[in-house]
Amino acid sequence: MSLLFGCILCSTVIRADDLPSYYPPAFRMSGTLERLDLQSGVAVIGDMNMTLSDNVHVYTLSSRFSSVHTLHPGIKVGVSFSPRGGEKLLITDIWVLPDDYRLHPTSRHN
Repeated sequence: MSLLFGCILCSTVIRADDLPSYYPPAFRMSGTLERLDLQSGVAVIGDMNMTLSDNVHVYTLSSRFSSVHTLHPGIKVGVSFSPRGGEKLLITDIWVLPDDYRLHPTSRHN
């Protein structure tokens, strides 16, 4: 688990060029949202199973303040998270990325 967490932290080189000014210059991790279960608070990005914070902030290309209800499987996202303890990471921020956004090769961990 420690090695996996270390690899994720090293993925900060993902660039956010040509995105709104309220997007960060780099994301802790990015990938495709594979599954979202709002009832249980679980999101799967790539093959990473993570927990959504009760106060997760969602940013879209058109709005700095959005809701998790705007998210759906198949979209590209950048995320910020904190260690929660246990096996899952706690997602604190989600930025919706454009469909044509090129994900950095290290942004998906197998």
